[in-house]
Amino acid sequence: MNKTPRRRRGIADYLMFGFLALVLVVACIAAYAYYSPKWQSVPNHVADGFKQDRINIVLIGVGGDTHPGEGKDLADAIMLVSLKPSTRRVALMSLPRDLYIDMHEHGMHRINAANKFGGPAYLMKIVEEVTGEPVHAYARIDFRAFREVIDAVGGVDIYVYRPFYDYLFKDGFTQGWHHMDGTRALRYARYRYIRLSAEGNVFGRELRQQQVLEAVKEKIAKLPATEVLKLVSVARAVGNHTDTNLTATQIADLYSVFRNTARRDIRNVSLKKYMEVFMVNVPGDTGEAVRPLGNNFALLHGIADGVFESREPVVAHDEIPMTDVGQRAAATR
Repeated sequence: MNKTPRRRRGIADYLMFGFLALVLVVACIAAYAYYSPKWQSVPNHVADGFKQDRINIVLIGVGGDTHPGEGKDLADAIMLVSLKPSTRRVALMSLPRDLYIDMHEHGMHRINAANKFGGPAYLMKIVEEVTGEPVHAYARIDFRAFREVIDAVGGVDIYVYRPFYDYLFKDGFTQGWHHMDGTRALRYARYRYIRLSAEGNVFGRELRQQQVLEAVKEKIAKLPATEVLKLVSVARAVGNHTDTNLTATQIADLYSVFRNTARRDIRNVSLKKYMEVFMVNVPGDTGEAVRPLGNNFALLHGIADGVFESREPVVAHDEIPMTDVGQRAAATR
C-alpha cells in the first residue's frame, strides 16, 4: 500500500477514537437487544453518574467461545472510561490484564480473572476497588464480534510502526501499511509472545489495541449511510457475543453529549510509569505480573480521582505523548 504514514497520534487520540467506535457498535447492539433481559441482570447506575457529573463505564474485551483453551472468559482488555457531562471532557484509563490483586474469597489473581469468577458485575466491583471510583455501567465484546465488525466494514488499514514476531503463534508483522481483515486485526491486537521488542510488554500491546480501534472508528466514519445500516445486521448476528447494561436511550444520550468532544478535552492516563513488574510463581500461575509501585493501590486511587485535573503534557518512556496526572497521585505516596 503506497502511503506515507501520518503523524503517530498520541495514546489519548487512539483511545478516544476507540471509544467512539465502540459506542457506535454497542449502540446498534443495545438498540437491538433493548427488550432482552440480559442487560437487566447487572445493576446500572448511570443516573447516579449524571447527578455526580462523572460517569464511569468499564469496557471489557473477552475471548469468548472462539478462544482456544480455558481462557474464554478472561478479560483480555479492560478500559475505564470516565465522562464529565458538564464540560464534555473524557478520561480513559487502561488497566493491565496482568495487574495482580487480592480478590478476597478467590485469593490473589490477575485482574483479568475477575470476569471469569463473576462476570461483568464482579469485574465492575473489582475495578471500583482498584481505582477507588464507582463504576456505573459496562460494555463487553468477545473476539468473534470484534472480527465480524471489522469484516463488516471491509477491513481496516493500519500502519505497523515496529516490526515484531510472535514466537508462540509463529507469525508477525513487518513495518509499514497493512490492510487487515477481522482475523488479522485481532492477531495484531493480541500477540504478546514477543522478544527483544517494546511490542512484547503489556503496554505496547495496549497501544496496538487502541490503534485497531482508531482504524475501526475511521472506517465507520467514512461509510455511507446505507453501509452503516449494515452494522445493525452485524449486531443481530453477534448479539450473543456482545452485551452491555447500558440502555439504548442512555447510549444515545451519552453520544449526543460527547460526540463533539474536542481532542484537547480528552484526558488519558497511562499507568506505565506507576507500575512495577514482578514474578508470580504459584500453582496454576507462573510468569510476570504487574502491581502499583510499592504495591501501593492508594496511588491508583489518586490517579483515577485526578484524571480531569492536570493538563500538563509529558512524554512517557516510549515517547508517546500522554497526560500527566501524577501530581495528585504523588501526594498519595
